[in-house]
Amino acid sequence: MATPPPRRLGELLLAQGALPPAALEEALARQAAEGGRLGERLVADGTVDEEVLYRTLAGQWGFDFLPRLAAKDIDQRLLDSLPIEHLRRHRLLPVHETAESLYVVTAEPLACGPLDELALARGRPLHVTVMPPAAILEILNETWGKGRPSEEIIDTLTVEGNLEDQLEKIQVEDVLASANKAPVVKFVNTLIFQALRERASDIHLELGTDGFRIRFRIDGVLNDRFAPPRTLHAPVTSRVKIMAALDIAERRLPQDGKIRVRFGEREVDIRVSCVPSAHGERVVLRLLDRKTELLTLEQMGMEPATLAGFDRLIRRPNGILLVTGPTGSGKTTTLYGAIMRVISPGVNIITLEDPVEYELAGASQIPVKPKIGFTFAAGLRSILRQDPDVIMVGEIRDEETATMAIQASLTGHLVFSTLHTNDAASAAVRLVDMKVEPYLVASTLIGVLAQRLVRRLCAGCRRAGPDGSWTAPGCDRCGRSGYAGRIGLFELLEIDDELSALIGRQASLDGIRAAVRSRGLPVLADDGRRKVQAGLTTREEVDRVCAGGEAG
Repeated sequence: MATPPPRRLGELLLAQGALPPAALEEALARQAAEGGRLGERLVADGTVDEEVLYRTLAGQWGFDFLPRLAAKDIDQRLLDSLPIEHLRRHRLLPVHETAESLYVVTAEPLACGPLDELALARGRPLHVTVMPPAAILEILNETWGKGRPSEEIIDTLTVEGNLEDQLEKIQVEDVLASANKAPVVKFVNTLIFQALRERASDIHLELGTDGFRIRFRIDGVLNDRFAPPRTLHAPVTSRVKIMAALDIAERRLPQDGKIRVRFGEREVDIRVSCVPSAHGERVVLRLLDRKTELLTLEQMGMEPATLAGFDRLIRRPNGILLVTGPTGSGKTTTLYGAIMRVISPGVNIITLEDPVEYELAGASQIPVKPKIGFTFAAGLRSILRQDPDVIMVGEIRDEETATMAIQASLTGHLVFSTLHTNDAASAAVRLVDMKVEPYLVASTLIGVLAQRLVRRLCAGCRRAGPDGSWTAPGCDRCGRSGYAGRIGLFELLEIDDELSALIGRQASLDGIRAAVRSRGLPVLADDGRRKVQAGLTTREEVDRVCAGGEAG
């Protein structure tokens, strides 16, 4: 009897229930028109999870599959002996070797060239296992350099721009000379490298009554890291200001600048903010890793029911969709996730950002420059003449921007933006407070997503207790904190006719909240409760970001 032909990827995914038939038909049609791989298109569209895709591909190819791997399982000396750029480019991760075999994981087991080169270089056959590319890159970024002296890594870090030329031109005081000395230069580079290694989002340089203190913000929480001698404060802050092309002689006024650094293939943008304080300048460096993979909404932790409602809103032809929450709650990342779901050749997407944090293929991204008068409102006026279908405005900060966003939605555009409010119900009231007419808010606002970020329990050391609660005592992977990474809590409010009428009548915030509660819609604390029960975070974390809301 003849062997049946191997089943295609789409058929396998359908058989598993991993995607609906209509989504497969749409993806196949787009693939036929535009080319590319079906699997990559399904993942990019958010239709199929990357882990599900590569598990299916591994079965189709006849290889074992591994969803993820802990850093402690990697032979660090083996990894450090190989070129990191080559491994990243080919999504290839050597794990360990014996006298008989070299064990590797890869996202491309059929790419014979890189695998044959590795086998030849190590002089032994390969044992190949499939792993999703995002998981491989995460391990490479986490483990690279752990087995090498810090000094060796730091020496590879370079700063864009002719800093030495600038140093020769600036002669202000003795502290400048010390800022350019090798120990200070290396110390600042060490800070940047160490912060990136620990996944920090910010570095705080502070001088107080108790001396010079350096803190890292990791997973949203500040942690003390270094306490250098007080005398190092002036040269270190001067060095940072020189790197950011700021005036080192100006200590009375706030200054903002930016730095771009590289080490290996990693490219990092750093936003620098200097403000005067009672004891000396306070400097904060915000780190933006340009090589970091953007998270999908599923990866951020959005529940299927919330995601389905959010999907309906982002595919509407016009209206305003707002994402609300405090600074650092992941609002911009959520908007990027929304844009990645609607990007297609037939949709013109333009963003206005301050600044552009990550590059989105398929969207035109415009940085605003308030210092020269190019604000969000001015940018909105300009891009409306660029025939956009979808507009993303980084933040609605004032009456003028709010009014322009309303006008854009009234003229047939879909507008995404962020707003600082505590919950979803407050967004409409906030717009009215900005002097936008209530009837205009009622006729254009289609939905509000409120969100927070909580720290995620470390998958390497979390344990379920007898009462069903989860704890994580801490391990090397999470720096003994018990947490590694963050996950979102979400509260989605879709504006229906009744809510629209309340907004149009300028109902009070309490009245709108009462109408929302009557629908039984889940709020942030409800989402937190689900994530606590699933072992993803702790009740303490949910209470911390939800102002004491019930979480378990």
